Amino acid sequence: MAIELQRRRPPSDHIVTDVALNLIKGFEGLHLAAYPDPASALAKTGKGSGDPWTIGWGRTKNVKRGDRCTLEGANTWLREDANEAAQIVRDAIQVPLTAGEFAAYTSMAYNLGYLPPSLKACLNGGTTDKGKVMAPGSYADAILQLPRNCRAQTRPMKGLYRRRLAEACVAMDLPFEDACSPTVVQFALNENGEIDTDATTSLEDTLMRARSSKAPDPSVILKKPWSELVKAEPAPAKVEPEPAAPNPAGNAELPELKAPKPPAPVASAPIPAPPSGPVVQAPAVVVPAPQPPPSPVKPAPKPPEPVIIAPKSVDVRSIPYGEVLSENGAKNMSESQRGVGMVLVGVGSVVQVITMRLGVGTAVGAVFFDLSRDPVVIALVATAVVAVIGWFTRKKGTKVMTTGMVNATQVLK
Repeated sequence: MAIELQRRRPPSDHIVTDVALNLIKGFEGLHLAAYPDPASALAKTGKGSGDPWTIGWGRTKNVKRGDRCTLEGANTWLREDANEAAQIVRDAIQVPLTAGEFAAYTSMAYNLGYLPPSLKACLNGGTTDKGKVMAPGSYADAILQLPRNCRAQTRPMKGLYRRRLAEACVAMDLPFEDACSPTVVQFALNENGEIDTDATTSLEDTLMRARSSKAPDPSVILKKPWSELVKAEPAPAKVEPEPAAPNPAGNAELPELKAPKPPAPVASAPIPAPPSGPVVQAPAVVVPAPQPPPSPVKPAPKPPEPVIIAPKSVDVRSIPYGEVLSENGAKNMSESQRGVGMVLVGVGSVVQVITMRLGVGTAVGAVFFDLSRDPVVIALVATAVVAVIGWFTRKKGTKVMTTGMVNATQVLK
């Protein structure tokens, strides 16, 4: 209950919101040309004044036949008339209202120009037209009074009934677009001209459907171009066609000219004229130029054989250690600069050892004993052995190596 009291505020604190404006726009529609009251004799029989004439978003003040307006003018009038309707609610209601209730009653005052006495009796406290005494703040009973006020010139109207149901949904903070659409709300009158409750959608059913329906996205409400909201103007009176002018060739009518049958694809020729009519030139027939027969599709050429690229012949001269030919022979350690150096080092070491030994003693055995233990002498002896092996391989093995390399060169070529 505390939450409910916080949501309700005095009517003087409320202003006209987009909820009220969208509700009014949805049922009034936009008319840029004045139209008569749908319940008037002029709208039904074509006779009478048609008052009150309406224009824009349902404006009736100082509107007469033939008036027109623009979209900007209609929006300005809507804001002015909605503010006047909101002031009617502020002056008539003495209890706090929610924003939804204030918007619903503003829409009702915009449509009727007043608030019904039974509605005020339920809100402010008093006796309804049915003789029921209501306590102040009977908000639920006030909602029940809305569908009862759907008459135009004492006759219930489906459009007004749908509008009252929509206002009840807004007062309950429920979406009305789906629950109050023309295809959902059923409306019928009995033989006495009263609402047939068995064949008409009730307020309870509408509120139940509104509770289960999804609220529309506020970003897409009334986002259609305003030109799509403009209601079509009444169709003009039917004008009888003027009599046809007399035939200049006489009183007899010209024969009806029928479309000629399409001739064969040859050059165009004029159609012979009827005996008593003018000559009619047949339309030229354009014969398309003969197209050459399509050329046969040639098979795709056979792809060429893949080119196998053989490995490039190897030049034996690129083999490390120089070229190997029979006239030069193979080089070995005995002919290299390293071998010569080792020989010189060995000779120098021998001379050094002999010189040192001659200085310390003359025994030949001591000299050879020391030489056998000297690493340089050992290296010298090994060099001599390698030199002998190299000389032997040079004389005997060069021919074999050279012959093998030559054979390998012939194969690679």
